[in-house]
Amino acid sequence: MTRKVIVTGGAGTIGRAICQRLLRSGLEPVAADLADAGSEQPHSAEEAPWTAFVDMDVTSRASIEAAVAKALKPGEQLAGLVNCAGVLRDSFLGELSEDNLDLMFQVNIAGMARVVEVTAPRIRDHGSIVNIGSLTGHFGRFEGASVYGATKAGIAAYTRYLASELAPRKIRVNNVAPGVIRAPMSPSMARVSGGEDASAQHAMLKRIGEPEEVAEVVEFFLSDRSSFVTAQTLLVDGGVVAW
Repeated sequence: MTRKVIVTGGAGTIGRAICQRLLRSGLEPVAADLADAGSEQPHSAEEAPWTAFVDMDVTSRASIEAAVAKALKPGEQLAGLVNCAGVLRDSFLGELSEDNLDLMFQVNIAGMARVVEVTAPRIRDHGSIVNIGSLTGHFGRFEGASVYGATKAGIAAYTRYLASELAPRKIRVNNVAPGVIRAPMSPSMARVSGGEDASAQHAMLKRIGEPEEVAEVVEFFLSDRSSFVTAQTLLVDGGVVAW
């Protein structure tokens, strides 16, 4: 049975942790990311946290099709898909540029839909799709994250509709919505969240999350342990949204 799982954004901090976790579970993660992102990562079999790396730009259907063709042999199927590619640009009122507005929707929402359009026919029946959303789609306390949060809220809705469409093939679709996760913080993320210490105070557990904690949940949704779970959003946020 096929064991390949494409992980978009696989060279990023969370994507890399997901690939590592899938490898340990016996799956074959194929990291799909921009070529520049992949070139910064180790590629030897001993070091790389994936079985293969393919260049993919989720804003281009042609790029996605080329990446999938490279990742899969003719007739080969996927065990699953993880849509982890995403981008954050702060969107404080009065400061939002057209380029940043377009980029967030093109990557976070339209990019995900493009990837699914290309890969869904190649996912085996009884397979699984896991989308990566964000707690910002479920609360409004991070000033400057309005557009990013809107795209991530859209992922939750997209997950529900996609789960319904793929249910006849017994393909499950779920959404993992991380809170602030330990990773090199971009200037936009720092402006929005206030930094790691401030972010930790939003959580019941009074800390930020680790990439591996997100990866564990993703692997659960890809596995048969979640065989009766679909169309769901699970927040991995340390309790931020609950209070």
